Amino acid sequence: MRRVLVAAVVIAASPRAHAQRQPGWELRVPERVEVAAGGTATVAIAIAVDRGLVVSRDAPVIVDLAPDAALSVKKRRLGRGDAVDPEADAPRFAVAVRAPDAAAEPGEHAVAVRIRLWVCGGKVCKPLDEHRKVTVVVGR
Repeated sequence: MRRVLVAAVVIAASPRAHAQRQPGWELRVPERVEVAAGGTATVAIAIAVDRGLVVSRDAPVIVDLAPDAALSVKKRRLGRGDAVDPEADAPRFAVAVRAPDAAAEPGEHAVAVRIRLWVCGGKVCKPLDEHRKVTVVVGR
């Protein structure tokens, strides 16, 4: 019985068990950014995929931004063409967020981020629809 248990542990810890892990992706969006009143902060949004995966070039990449009324962004909807490098396998975006003017009260404001895209590997693609929130801390 003990040999069977040891064999099961060895099989579970073998490299083959780890090779069965599904490759994945990650959406990198900061939780907080700081900006002086009347200034502009850059919110970096990056899509990272494991080796062997790409963000589909045949399907759109859509980034929707919904800032609080006190904040402003140049465009509320971004696409692959707005990426820092539109031809990259995993696009990244640099979004300029403008804080209220210097006369406004400092505080925390939010920018809701929604990203829709397709991640592909081999012959299979999977749709992703992710939501994040960035807190913009406005100081004096």
